[in-house]
Parts: sequence; C-alpha cells; structure tokens
Amino acid sequence: MTTSGGTTGRGIDHIVLASRDLDGLAAQYEGLGFTLTPKAYHEDRMGTSNRLAQFTGRNFIELLEVDRPQTVMDPGPGGFAFGAFLRSYLSAREGLGMVVFRTDDARADIAAWRAKGLDTYDPFDFERQATLPDGSQVTVGFSLGFVTSPLMPELAFFVCQNRAQEHFWKPAFQTHDNDAHEITAITLAADDPAAHAAFLSGLFNGEVTTIGCGISVACGPHRLDICTPDSLSDTAAAAAQEPGRAVGLEIRAPARAGALTPADKAGGMFIQWVG
Repeated sequence: MTTSGGTTGRGIDHIVLASRDLDGLAAQYEGLGFTLTPKAYHEDRMGTSNRLAQFTGRNFIELLEVDRPQTVMDPGPGGFAFGAFLRSYLSAREGLGMVVFRTDDARADIAAWRAKGLDTYDPFDFERQATLPDGSQVTVGFSLGFVTSPLMPELAFFVCQNRAQEHFWKPAFQTHDNDAHEITAITLAADDPAAHAAFLSGLFNGEVTTIGCGISVACGPHRLDICTPDSLSDTAAAAAQEPGRAVGLEIRAPARAGALTPADKAGGMFIQWVG
C-alpha cells in the first residue's frame, strides 16, 4: 500500500457523482466552469458511462450515470458490484455515492482490510476506451478494491489502481475557468460523527481530530470531514438530511476562494471553494 503526501492516511483519488441524466449534469458542471473529458463508456457488466473533471492536483470528479441497467452484473451473495450498487443508489437518490482513494496495489489494500476484519470484496479489474485531446482513442485500465461500512450502507468506498497513468491524465483537460486545482476534502453527514471514526481512520490509519461540526480524518494531503446534518443545513440542503452520506466537496480554487455552490446547483453535493 502507498500513502500520498501528508503524515497519515491515504490521498483522495476521486469521487463518483451519480446522476440519472449525465448530459444534464455535465451541462451543469460546465456551467460552473469545469472542463470535462468526452463521454466514455464502461464495460456492459458495469452498465455505466462517465465524464471527468480532472485536476492538476491529480484527483478528479467523476460524473456518472447507469445508462445500460439491463446489462449490469449482479454481485451475488455477499459480493459487491460497481454498477449494481450505483443502480440501486440511483433508484433512491442522486448525488455523491462513492469515495475513492489512491493506491498502487488494490489487492494489497483488500488483504489489509480483511486482516482488520472490515467488509471487503474480491478485486475488480476492467478496461475502457478514452479519448485524447487530439481525438484519438486509447485503452485505460483499472483495478478496484471495495470496502463498506454497515453504518453507511448508502455509501461505498474503494481504492483505484490506475494501470494506464500515461494515457489517463490529460493536461489539456485540467485547466478550468473556475480555477479548480484539487479536491482537498469530502464532507459526510452523520448523526453521530464519532461513531464512524474507527472505520474511516482504520482504512489507512488516518489521524482523527475534533472539528466544530464533528470530526475530521486525515487522508494524506486531504481530509474526510464528518459533520452533523444540523451543522450543514445551510450548505448541504436536502442531502444532509439523510445521514450516513457524502454530501459535499472542498475544492482548491484560489480565484473563487470563499465562495459556496449549494447542493441544488451541483448535482446533489455542495462545493466549498478554498484558496
């Protein structure tokens, strides 16, 4: 396993923002000043398609929909399947459904989680086609390792081992009109933030600190902030009223520092812009 900067924990790789209308969500994010990659399609067993907002800080927002629900692979008893989870998630809501961490070895992370007694699953490997800025097509590949908490059944966590870094990161897509450079924190809503400390800090031994709205877990150079819904009511809107969910992002964008985009303007999650 690897850590990414900072002193404890593991850096954030990306988040999955799930929608029933990818084109509409993409238009909303382009309206917020994000540059997005062209639409890409995952394998039929996943049944999903996406567009990405990549950042120079080497993490990204994945805008995603389940566009082929009839082809989605079911997980089987005690299993986990990417597309099946998102299909179920979208049957009830739209929003931030998955939190993803960096890794160089997904299988090693799964083994470590099993040794800790966490709920983890078989590794998942897949490939897809990606469009480069010049319009050419390349193959990118990933290995995923999933872990879940019984206290947060509507939120999934996984590590993403990128097996084609040289084709995946595209500088031409990393310049944004809103000056976004990096996801620096993810906010979760929970009635009892401290109840989630053992699981979240146990993933990668991230240090836990007390903050005004609840607790914060170190993720290398980033953070997971777990806050009570009441403390977030003005920013997270309806998303914060369903505890046990991820409800917002903090994004480093010096030109917009101090601004706040509410959840109803950003696909079901709020965005706090920081310098």
